[in-house]
Amino acid sequence: MLHCFNIFSPNLLSALPVATQVHGFDPRAPSVIFVLALLVVLVVPMLFERFRVPGLIGLIIAGIALGPHAANWIPEDSMIPPLGSVGLLYLMFLVGLEIDMHRFMRERHNSVVFGLITFIIPQTLGTLGAALLLGFPWPAAILMASMFASHTLVPYPIVQRLGLVKQRVITAAAGGTVLTDTLALLVLAVIAESSRRDLTMGFWLEQGLKLVVYVGVVAWGAPRLSRWFFRRVGNVEGVSGFLYVLVFAFGCAAMAPLAGLEPIIGAFLAGLTLNLLIPDQSRLMIRLRFVGDALFIPFFLLSVGLRVDVALLMTSGKAWLVMLYMVAAGYVTKFMAALISGRILGFSRAETGVLFGLTVNQAAATLAAVIVGVRLGIFTDDVLNGTILMILATCLLGPWVTERYGPQLALQEGERTLDSSGAPERIMVPVSDERQIEPLMSLAMMIREPTSGEALYPTMIVPESDASEKDVANAEKLLANATLQAVEGDAPVSSIVRLSDNMVEEIIGASRDLRISTLVVDDQLSFPSEFEHVPTRLVEQGRHLVFRFFHPTLLNTCRRVQVAIPPLMERQAGFAAAWAVLRRLVGQIGANMQILADKSTMQSMIRRKHFQPDDPQIETVALPNWSRAVGTMRKKDQQLDLRVLFLARTGQLSWEPGHARMPGLVSRMMPGQPCLAIYPSELKWEKEPVFKANTPAARFQSMFPPEQVFLNLTQPTLSRAVEHMVMRTYPGSANSAARKKLLADLAAMAREAPLRIAPECVLLHSHQATPPAPMALLATRQDGFAENGGEQTQATPPRLLLVLLGVPEESSEEHLRRLAAIASMFRVEGWIDNVIGAQSYEELLA
Repeated sequence: MLHCFNIFSPNLLSALPVATQVHGFDPRAPSVIFVLALLVVLVVPMLFERFRVPGLIGLIIAGIALGPHAANWIPEDSMIPPLGSVGLLYLMFLVGLEIDMHRFMRERHNSVVFGLITFIIPQTLGTLGAALLLGFPWPAAILMASMFASHTLVPYPIVQRLGLVKQRVITAAAGGTVLTDTLALLVLAVIAESSRRDLTMGFWLEQGLKLVVYVGVVAWGAPRLSRWFFRRVGNVEGVSGFLYVLVFAFGCAAMAPLAGLEPIIGAFLAGLTLNLLIPDQSRLMIRLRFVGDALFIPFFLLSVGLRVDVALLMTSGKAWLVMLYMVAAGYVTKFMAALISGRILGFSRAETGVLFGLTVNQAAATLAAVIVGVRLGIFTDDVLNGTILMILATCLLGPWVTERYGPQLALQEGERTLDSSGAPERIMVPVSDERQIEPLMSLAMMIREPTSGEALYPTMIVPESDASEKDVANAEKLLANATLQAVEGDAPVSSIVRLSDNMVEEIIGASRDLRISTLVVDDQLSFPSEFEHVPTRLVEQGRHLVFRFFHPTLLNTCRRVQVAIPPLMERQAGFAAAWAVLRRLVGQIGANMQILADKSTMQSMIRRKHFQPDDPQIETVALPNWSRAVGTMRKKDQQLDLRVLFLARTGQLSWEPGHARMPGLVSRMMPGQPCLAIYPSELKWEKEPVFKANTPAARFQSMFPPEQVFLNLTQPTLSRAVEHMVMRTYPGSANSAARKKLLADLAAMAREAPLRIAPECVLLHSHQATPPAPMALLATRQDGFAENGGEQTQATPPRLLLVLLGVPEESSEEHLRRLAAIASMFRVEGWIDNVIGAQSYEELLA
């Protein structure tokens, strides 16, 4: 019976049912296999990443060990292979969705040069080597070489961490990825179809016609259908928007065979067509990545391992020859491409090293090609095994090379040049109504520089009255939603609530205190005691860069941005910064731009390098005079346009009396359509010193000292756990009345509106505690805390409970700033799992 416990025995599962049938346990049951697969997806990547091996390698190796050719714990006829096929389609969809099309267009010269070189050299040399050295037939040799030609930017997080994402070599690598991966997938499409029939002239004509029709329908119809759907669905970034994207992606994949294409080409094309409709910083994109990273893609990687037959390595010398050739060819051809491209484009040694480190890695398109090749009988299992080893070898080398040359490139670039104004990029979002929060926060996140590190400041001003305490509490609840929206988008956030009878003065005063650079306001921003129009007063009394939003909505459906620029505006001191922010917004939306200005303003902007006259994404319309700007906008208006007006404050260089009437005129002539009025900044700032951040352990220890951490509680419900934590924090009877009130507040929040930072983490907070607050408390329970008096209403019971206690003497913005800091800390990948699994405070800090 000992052979039954050998994990590499194919007979293991066949023996288990007999032994366990009496207990009613079937190891081949779909639920058992699914749980096993989930356990692998959870544990294996963490183990491998501890040894600095990419998690995707661990999942493939786990698939090999548990698959039908080894332990047979996951049989070939289980649900994992079909889920893996779905995962492959989802992976290719994300590849198309995440390509930076605007960066590719901006850096098209370097991108095209490098993209062609890094495709042609591996494709040519790889084909000749496979045909002449390995004796492969030409179709198989060409398809194998296409696997060398494509690449995946696995070490990209390293260059993000080093602050190099805007360097020319990084844009060349990212843009070249678009070109070489697209060409490699086209090679796959042709070879796959040729395996079914001969490549005659009729084939090329028929295939070309099918391809043109399919691509035309998807590329022309999909954006229009998607914009129509997004326009009519209230919550684009909610469940309905997410499901629409899934239906569209898999629908395009399902229809691809009608055009003679592989489904993965259809999924890739679906990603490209939605690329400009889903902003990179949007919650919808974050959710799409999360589902892919957590479920679909891991199942695909696991299914790849199931196909590998380790026994071939022991019995076939050709298998070793194929593997060694693929690894060597992957290294050599990508190194030659990086070296030649670096010479042609004038890159330094460090830039060339980073280019090679980024592009030597094989993963997504490579796996797609080999799976299709094996399924169609073009490749044998030898090639599949060789591909797995090549992926392992390249994904180990790429990050190492990037880590070596990245710091050298950062030193060559020196310190980043700051704007002469020294202005910090801090964005304040004043709101007066719950409906303003989502569109304004979405706009603020799209105009924010992702690498700035500066926070967003959602702000509410509460009038002083007898009900001020209640109004402040309501404001904090509203801004908690804004806080979570920012945290979900990986943006730092610090919410502000202030008591005042003068909203405008309070906002301007707070913005000075916090060195705010930009205000994002709804034109309907209002206040009970303000008789004048609040946004107009903010514009005139403040000197910030102001984005004044009329008819706010989510902007990802906008196809074009019309920008009207008055004479002399380009010469104002704050215009260059405002223009840069607008270009960032247009890039996030994925829209083209139409500039309306007189000829002298156009020429002046070109001289100042605000845009290039041959930029394919920019159309220019000459205005005979500024007074006709709105009429021209209306004449050239499309339903899916965003109108933008650059306007000047009274007394500025480009100001004229008609500026004050322009926003209202646009709103009346084009009712209900979104419009932005941009007022450039007049602020002059002193530069701020830069301080190094504390370590994560130090930040955690300062926020959660040992006496405020309760690990592995036995209390089964949120309310009892909170009571235990508060009783330990406030011992004795000195503060019994205040303690009862605090417990009642927290219990009410636990029942009605607990903040879910993550599926397993809940945050409760109160601003009515007494000393020793302000403080934060933390508790864990392995089996989870039940809610609503013991009844579990969520699919995932919270296993981590966070409680933030603030005192009334503390300002609302300070309380919400603490809340944002806690939420941000526990949004870091892996933190929640590590905290829940810790058995001691020392283990937490480690």
